[in-house]
Amino acid sequence: MRTRSGPILSVPYPSEMNDFGTLLNRDHTGTQFADMIVNQFEEMLKQSEKTPLVCSISLHGFVVGQPFRVRPLRQAIEHIANHKHKDRVWYTTARDIADYCFSLPDGIIPGK
Repeated sequence: MRTRSGPILSVPYPSEMNDFGTLLNRDHTGTQFADMIVNQFEEMLKQSEKTPLVCSISLHGFVVGQPFRVRPLRQAIEHIANHKHKDRVWYTTARDIADYCFSLPDGIIPGK
């Protein structure tokens, strides 16, 4: 979106893949959340064969950083990091996604 102050880009922020809502509000376990992360990644990787997707996961240190939740999270991240299709996955931040989108030629991103 263009504004007088410059462009605004909405980078997906997950409500389902968010440790705060999953672990605190819906009372899932760390293992259940880790399973959700792996399942989300695997399904989105399959779907990304047709179109690019953003698989975002929102983590808060004071939630998932509790010792009893760290191990399952580490296992989920290791699963993703050690995936056989590493060449198809870009491990990045919202800032890097925004920078990339703003670097694309006009017309690729709506409003740019």
